[in-house]
Amino acid sequence: MPDSPITDSPAVHDKSSLFLGLLLCWLLNMVQLGVAWLLFVRSERMLPSVFVLVGALGLLQIGYVVPLWYIFRRRGMKRLAKGLLIAAVFTLLVNVVFWMVMYVNG
Repeated sequence: MPDSPITDSPAVHDKSSLFLGLLLCWLLNMVQLGVAWLLFVRSERMLPSVFVLVGALGLLQIGYVVPLWYIFRRRGMKRLAKGLLIAAVFTLLVNVVFWMVMYVNG
């Protein structure tokens, strides 16, 4: 009996997890917020940097999410890459909604 084509698909061999991708992205976001907190505690002169790191979290995460997404996709961890991308888009949307509420309420 020949092997089933379903068992040879790349999705079957992908052992990565969508949840781990979500978790990885949000942990990296927490690291970014931790760096912002350390800068805030360190000196008043760092306050503009803290505002950028916290206020533009959704945009700044592109700097580490896109390279990781590319690496995971190339290594065949498509579920992990998808989870990373979903978490990044969710974080970006939450960040945009926050800024829209701040802008409307002045």
